[in-house]
Amino acid sequence: MICRPDLRSSWLVVAALSLSAAALAAPVADPHALGRLEMAQGDMAAATRAFDRALALEPGNASLWADVGRLRYRAGQHHLAAEAAARAVELDPREPRALEFQAQLTRDAVGVVAALPWFERALEESPDDIDLLGEYGATLGEAGRHKDMLRVARRMVELDPRHPRAHYLQAILAARAGMDDLARRLLSRTGGAYDELPAGQLLAGALELRAGNAALAAGRFDDLARRQPDNAVASLLLGRALLANGEANEVVARLGAAADRRDASPYLLALVGRAYEQLGRREEAARYLDRAAGPLPSAIGVLPAGDGALADGAGSDVARVRALLAQARPGEARALTARLRQRHPDSIDVEILSGDVALLSGDTAGALAYYRRAASVRRGFALVERIAAAEVLLGREDPAIAVVSAHLAANPRSAAASALLGRMLAQRGDWRRAGLLLEHAQGLADGDARLLADLAEVRLALGDGEGAEAAARRSHALQRGNGRVAVALARVIEASESESGETQALLAKARSMSPPAALARR
Repeated sequence: MICRPDLRSSWLVVAALSLSAAALAAPVADPHALGRLEMAQGDMAAATRAFDRALALEPGNASLWADVGRLRYRAGQHHLAAEAAARAVELDPREPRALEFQAQLTRDAVGVVAALPWFERALEESPDDIDLLGEYGATLGEAGRHKDMLRVARRMVELDPRHPRAHYLQAILAARAGMDDLARRLLSRTGGAYDELPAGQLLAGALELRAGNAALAAGRFDDLARRQPDNAVASLLLGRALLANGEANEVVARLGAAADRRDASPYLLALVGRAYEQLGRREEAARYLDRAAGPLPSAIGVLPAGDGALADGAGSDVARVRALLAQARPGEARALTARLRQRHPDSIDVEILSGDVALLSGDTAGALAYYRRAASVRRGFALVERIAAAEVLLGREDPAIAVVSAHLAANPRSAAASALLGRMLAQRGDWRRAGLLLEHAQGLADGDARLLADLAEVRLALGDGEGAEAAARRSHALQRGNGRVAVALARVIEASESESGETQALLAKARSMSPPAALARR
């Protein structure tokens, strides 16, 4: 579990620590240093003024342009930030700070694999820059290059044995390898540096949950979910921890509204359903569990905006847009997003919101245009999924497959992208490639019952009856009440021509569930 360092926050901590003394000593003589300090302290207006003065004095300073880009990115001016990064690299192709910023933007816009050469260019110029090494090491981990990540982390320890990120990166590797005790010890060596950061809270909470300390895990996830209410991963982990701790009422209170959305995930629906079961309210539980056992949701809801990216009350406008769409008032939603675009013309969060509104209003081509422009700066899987959905709605299946394939190539550890592409290819009958992709996804997201069910059907189509049955039975053991899972196991058993009593009972159960459709589309 690698949590990408936020280029709007992690760098700012370093800036505050490294620049505070110098900036306080000469705040007027060095407007560049003052601007960095003001940005680190969150005063965007003062930082802008300082950087404007610095640009008047040094318009060709590549490092300054990189800092201007960071300021613009943090202010939600994403496209202007990308222009500043390009300007910085153009001015000085060997400036480490400019190359680092371009690497971070490339990681967001293209993927982790494409970002690595930029980090390597920066390290050629500044090989012992420990913060740059930390960014590089984290990106190596996201690309699945764990040995290289460990090598970088050990180099960081050589340079500074007390540097918290060096130990954090090793803790991540230990957790991925299932060495939880080692991960805890390594995390403790960070000296609490990650206690208040999302990445640290996620790792600490996951370790507590795996150790059976549900209450402690819930505390970690609760703090993170309160700070980042649109962080879906944090919300789901919080729900899981609360349920394990016997706090079903809290699960319903926290996640019930999200589970009522048309695009609620099966995992979320199952969490809320189990919570109602724990409360003894079986009718409500059945409503959510039936939806969790049905087809994967095809509806698309409104994506949340990035943390802090929208100023001037735009966050409440996003909530208003959601409400308007829920009330079937798309015209008003489109008018509101048009006003947001006027106020934030360079914000990709507004562009994604505009795309969602357009897509849900039936303007698929317009949605695709918004999505593509936003993807030039930040191309997360949720956005890739929307681009693919829009292409399919326009009758362009090949471009849909191509965009998901490109995302997976650039982000090889994306289980969601691998699963989606595998299912898309399975629908085409390309069973061999579908099987490889679903196997890869299952290796990354071990314990996903639906994914195992789909893998079972692909193995069956490939003639691997034994492998199909193993996947189907494991899937059924994970979710016995899931209709999709039961159908997959029934098909595998039918193909084996077994006549056991268990087989007949399972087939009867599967046939009672409708419809026994082929692989889910998502």
